[in-house]
Amino acid sequence: MSQTTKELQQKKRIAMMAEGPIGRALFKLSAPAVAGMIVMAIYNIVDTIFVSFLRDTTAIAATGIVFPMFQLIGAVGLTFGMGAASVISRRLGAGDHEGAHRAATTAFYSALAVGIVLSVLGAIFIQPLLRVFGATPDILTEATLYGRVIIGGSVFLVVNMTLNNLLRAEGASGHSSLGQMIGAVLNILLDPIFIFVLDMGIAGAAVATVIAQAASTLFLLSFYLRRKGTLQPVSLKHLHPTLTTYRAIMTLGFPTFVRQILGSLSFAIVNNAAGGFGDGAIAAVSITFRVFMLIFMSMMGLAQGLQPLVGYNYGAEAYDRVHATIRLVIRLAVGFGAVAGFALIVFSRPIMTFFTPQDAEVIAMGTFATRTFSIALIPAGLVILFGGIFQALGDGRSALLLAASQQGLYLIPMVLLLPPFFGVNGVFMAQPAGFVLAFLTGLILMKRSYAKLKREEGARS
Repeated sequence: MSQTTKELQQKKRIAMMAEGPIGRALFKLSAPAVAGMIVMAIYNIVDTIFVSFLRDTTAIAATGIVFPMFQLIGAVGLTFGMGAASVISRRLGAGDHEGAHRAATTAFYSALAVGIVLSVLGAIFIQPLLRVFGATPDILTEATLYGRVIIGGSVFLVVNMTLNNLLRAEGASGHSSLGQMIGAVLNILLDPIFIFVLDMGIAGAAVATVIAQAASTLFLLSFYLRRKGTLQPVSLKHLHPTLTTYRAIMTLGFPTFVRQILGSLSFAIVNNAAGGFGDGAIAAVSITFRVFMLIFMSMMGLAQGLQPLVGYNYGAEAYDRVHATIRLVIRLAVGFGAVAGFALIVFSRPIMTFFTPQDAEVIAMGTFATRTFSIALIPAGLVILFGGIFQALGDGRSALLLAASQQGLYLIPMVLLLPPFFGVNGVFMAQPAGFVLAFLTGLILMKRSYAKLKREEGARS
């Protein structure tokens, strides 16, 4: 590809965010992001599907125990990636290209270094960590086989999450999502080979996932190695990490990290609470959570798609485009939540039967959990979008407060308070109850953030 063609493509991506029709720009940025996030959810659910063919409830529960650890390490990549993406979009909008380069390079090399450390330490201390996350003695052996491999290779996940967000920040969401799809397809192809053909069982599922993530990460990295982007995060020329750059990235990325930490902690508490009702309850939690991750990842994709659009126009002081984008995504979230919630209520039992056709108890518990959670899908989706809007506007304080309330202030107390009154059903009711309360908090924060935006708009008009 010639240098002129590359420059034209870069200018086209920037022009789309600055001048293109809002609906079309949001679709071009969000559709690949949604597809990519769904693919990430598929990463998490594919292992469960193939492991379920082993007809072993303990193995299914083991993947559920490891999942929050995997999610927590991925949060490191999201922290650097989403924090840098917000900084980059606003700096590009303001015409500060050198500042955008510095943020991208700092995020990439920081994610690589931290990812290596977490992978090594996670593999070494896997058994103590699994116990913290709720592994029972019956589950521990299987969870160790799965966890040591998948956590040991999680450096690829950290770098992958960071690169994804850097690509989306400059409008190259198509390449980002294609990389995710390559990983998912490869994971689907490799899982049966390693699990059944090579007879590696649950450890084979982990090996397949790590190989798929490595391939996906290399594809994403190729975009920058071939110098196709506006940004050059792998170039050491721009590697000048400063306290100012780190502060800007972490202020906006830290809410994502807090949300994921508290999410993993609350999931560990849910697993521990469910464990009191048997391994079947842990399996039901694992399956239900994986199913809803498809929905949540879709909403996160929409939130990621809006961030470069809102962030760029906020940096360029194009407030009419900021308002129009926010109104559109809220309408989309409400409609999607209503349709998805209704579908899951209707098809909850067939979904659970697909995963565990041999276990009537898990089917019954999972059906109740799915239907209960479905009722709260609209507020849950809006909570995710509110967080994305706050980060796009540079409102790290509101994003942090919402993240803390969603997974910590409300969810953890619900997990502790409801089971004594409602038994195992109380475990399943905690998450939707926490989201409803977080939604009410989000409305208050959104009103405050919008008022601040209006004041800025008035001061600069």
